[in-house]
Amino acid sequence: MKSTLFRNDIKGIKTVVVKTGSRILTCSGHELRVKNLVDDLATIHHSGVKVILVSSGAIARGMSALNLQKRPEDIPLQQACASIGQNGLMNLYQQHFTKQNILIGQVLLTWDDLRNKKRYLNLRNTLFQLLECGCIPIVNENDSVGIEEIQFGNNDVLGAQIALLTHADLFVNLTDVGGLYDKNPQKSADARHIPLVPMTSSSVQKFACDKKNNLSVGGMSTKIKAAEMVTKAGIPTLIGNGFDSNLLSVIKDKNSATLFMPSPKKMPSKDRWLAFAGQSRGKIVVDQGACSAIKNRGKSLLAAGIIDTCDNFKTGDMVDIVCIDGSPIAKGLVNFSSSEIQLIRGCNTKKLREKLGKIRFDEVILRDNMVVV
Repeated sequence: MKSTLFRNDIKGIKTVVVKTGSRILTCSGHELRVKNLVDDLATIHHSGVKVILVSSGAIARGMSALNLQKRPEDIPLQQACASIGQNGLMNLYQQHFTKQNILIGQVLLTWDDLRNKKRYLNLRNTLFQLLECGCIPIVNENDSVGIEEIQFGNNDVLGAQIALLTHADLFVNLTDVGGLYDKNPQKSADARHIPLVPMTSSSVQKFACDKKNNLSVGGMSTKIKAAEMVTKAGIPTLIGNGFDSNLLSVIKDKNSATLFMPSPKKMPSKDRWLAFAGQSRGKIVVDQGACSAIKNRGKSLLAAGIIDTCDNFKTGDMVDIVCIDGSPIAKGLVNFSSSEIQLIRGCNTKKLREKLGKIRFDEVILRDNMVVV
């Protein structure tokens, strides 16, 4: 059955992550939209495909309960709205999923849960266990405790991160338009729908129109950035209309969504965390020879190719590797602290022991602990 649910150019779907936005869940007519969304998620679930839902809407529902017309700017009031609204949101889902005889599990996250490798792996295990139990995990940002430093900023990024973490086979981002257009479809009657994007690139961003409103914080630009993230890891992405259409139309009908095609090679789990979730503690500036060796020949980073370091970091921290012009080339886990690297930068391997004494590694960053970005 599941093979007939998806477009012909999307095959082998075993796990799908669906993200839905605030307007779909809270604007006029949302009761029917939520029912239709749950019905479609249930259809996918009962077909044998594992489903994870990333749901916005807590702050918007809290705003409604507090009679606020505009999304609050100060964090404490946002947190209060989220705390109030999350209960209502989960009750709404519980109501509809119970009718479908499907268990749901709530998972609330901040960036810290992904940046910390141990918590990242624990979260991964929790989501996999929920799926094995036949549940549909419902994930949201933990806005009730979120501060600027640990906020995702929008659930497009969160949805992408969940797709990466769970090695999903498809990421579906539901919004209030039918995907990507060459012009703003609300302003231009001749706007042309773009059903397929072979490769995401900076040129695609020019088609984005960031239409933020009093309820949501995302726009098409953030959705394209999320698509770029997951497609680089080898996961196809659909951006489609969950406001006027339904989920099953988005995953089946080319006119209801834009499909972003993935890289042909899937990233391993460790590389995904390094590239997209782990928090960099500093930078290492390298010369052109080191840039070429890392990018083109798959080499480790040696002290000889290092020009400078930025910020203070410790052994084992994740750092960005950048060329002398500042352009990023890779991320990796360092075998030396920033103070040690300052002592050995530009040195060949033989001189490392002269500078530092006993050392465990000849390489500053091993290739196995590095990912090219």
